[in-house]
Amino acid sequence: MSRNEYSVFVAVADSLSYTRAARRLGVHATSVSRSVERLETRLGLSLVETGADGLRLTEAGERLSAFVAPLLDTLDNGVAALCRDARSGGVLRIAAPPEILISCVNPIVREMLSQNPAMRVSLEASVSLPDFKRAECDIFLSHRRDEMNEGDYRIRRIGTYDIALFASPEFLARQGHPAIPQDLSSFPCLTRPGEQSWTLIPIEEEEGRCAAGQIDIPLDSRIAATPAPIRLDFACAGSGIIAASLELCAQPLAEGRLMRVLPGYRLPSGALFAAQPMRHHTRPIADDFLTRLVDRLKLNRKQSEALEKTR
Repeated sequence: MSRNEYSVFVAVADSLSYTRAARRLGVHATSVSRSVERLETRLGLSLVETGADGLRLTEAGERLSAFVAPLLDTLDNGVAALCRDARSGGVLRIAAPPEILISCVNPIVREMLSQNPAMRVSLEASVSLPDFKRAECDIFLSHRRDEMNEGDYRIRRIGTYDIALFASPEFLARQGHPAIPQDLSSFPCLTRPGEQSWTLIPIEEEEGRCAAGQIDIPLDSRIAATPAPIRLDFACAGSGIIAASLELCAQPLAEGRLMRVLPGYRLPSGALFAAQPMRHHTRPIADDFLTRLVDRLKLNRKQSEALEKTR
């Protein structure tokens, strides 16, 4: 199949004029007529005939035009999209649990889109590691390294993040503020299913001072839910105390819908891991995203440490 011959024929079918088709294609009218003749000879069909009113399509020409024109449009649109994606870095495809998408992925994607509006992104909320051989996915992010078994993918530790306690101002006004970690046992808490205790670590108040050690606190779990954004929604509604990352709670904190609880303590830091398919060369757009994610986690840790030193 000669794509050029079919493109010329479709131009003639649309305009019913060699001259107008030639003008549209930017070639001579004789080149257009010869191209149609070659196509007719190759197919063994009469496609165009001359009548009193000029050119008209034969029945075979009508049928061929109706069949070929949409195919050429699909081809042109597909190639244009391919070139556009190549210029913008392609489609960035990320899968992760909802809380990671909200707190870690979305801010970076917004930043990348502001710098490259033509970039395309596909985000999927998932707690399961994708089959990289079948699924179109560049990166899978998770807090849980033990659930990311080795396979046809690479696993990389991206960074760590701080976890603290939060509750709404309305809840604290109604229930009071826990003064010491042991008070948490009498407060309604929002936990993951099966979570029965929190480990609290005193934050050093002065540089060089040793922390007193970890404290395990049994919980009164009023609502057990997953993923974390569900617990966050209940916390903002005044249903209990939540243990969550500073990144996840950043917006409700800024809006005054949440407050720190026991600010002199934190929970053990969480870690973020990335799984990527085994490829000889990783895609630049995926590398760019991960670099920004690493930098963001490092910056958040520095800001958190600086804030704790001022307490």
